[in-house]
Amino acid sequence: MGRRLTVGQEGTSNNAPTNGIVLAGPGDPASTSVTHVVYGRRCIIESEDLRAEIDPEVGASLTDLSVRGPGGAWWPLLRRSSSALSGGEESSCYLLAPWSNRVRDGRFAFEGREVSLRKNWPDGTAIHGDVRDREWRILDRSPVSARLAFSSIEFEDINWPWAFRAQARYELATSGLESELVITNASDRPMPCGGGFHPFFNRILWDTADDPVVTAAVTGRYPCEGVMAVGPAAMDDFCRSLVGGSDVRAPLDDVFSCPSGRVGILWPASGVAVEFESSHELGHLVIYSAVGSGGTPRPHLCVEPVSMVNDGFNLASRGAVNDHGVRVLAPGGSLRLKWTMRILRSKGS
Repeated sequence: MGRRLTVGQEGTSNNAPTNGIVLAGPGDPASTSVTHVVYGRRCIIESEDLRAEIDPEVGASLTDLSVRGPGGAWWPLLRRSSSALSGGEESSCYLLAPWSNRVRDGRFAFEGREVSLRKNWPDGTAIHGDVRDREWRILDRSPVSARLAFSSIEFEDINWPWAFRAQARYELATSGLESELVITNASDRPMPCGGGFHPFFNRILWDTADDPVVTAAVTGRYPCEGVMAVGPAAMDDFCRSLVGGSDVRAPLDDVFSCPSGRVGILWPASGVAVEFESSHELGHLVIYSAVGSGGTPRPHLCVEPVSMVNDGFNLASRGAVNDHGVRVLAPGGSLRLKWTMRILRSKGS
């Protein structure tokens, strides 16, 4: 990816990183003046029962999240990435910014202007933002935490007309992983924004009898065309099954309203459960379940806390739904998204 050598993005200032130093804008919580900031290969943070690996060269993505299992071995809770990634799509969990999911035809209107994005998916949409394949900087790290930063003005081919910065923080707490993503408008014009997290959960942990059950406090599912919402969310039979707990074995690629952020995933045979605690900005949930040619579920299940509904920019511009989740950031303003996975173990597991 090309490094930006001159300021050319709309509304940018001369806050471009120089000589390994990140310069902060006034009142910008997503950037602080930091020296000795370096690019680096994967870093590992580890506690007694959890281990996470982060790749700053590929979107600050998680490339492993493992729990201590039988015999004291590390068992991957998320799919474990290979040693060499070609992009964030191959990671364990990648970050979504400055939008999540799809933008129909890569186009939307904002404040009377037509915004065109590069289409980057076979269905002719612009998908999942533009940070997941980019190089981030490691700002600081400890044995149990890491903080990384991104600036769009470093990349000549960035797929977004506003300058923005992002900061990610991962920290292993006593019972889980805390993840935080902050997106900041670095331009001099208001900027629409969204974001989230895209994890790939393994369906089977250490017991091959595992058949994970997803419980989510959803308040409705959005009607979709081409995986993009076209109207307001409404309760249906599947929503009610999620509220009570569903195995999610059938094909699914949908977005739900989930204002409380309460989600759980249970692996009954292995005796492990994950509970989500999300900041109120993460009021939507995307669930993706794929099956193979024989109808057998594929090995991974995506349960994604996101701030905005699929194609939210277009829904917002048309006034099609009220709870689209799109935030408009003033210059220097930030969107802070916090997601905690609390990992619970049954006795003896």
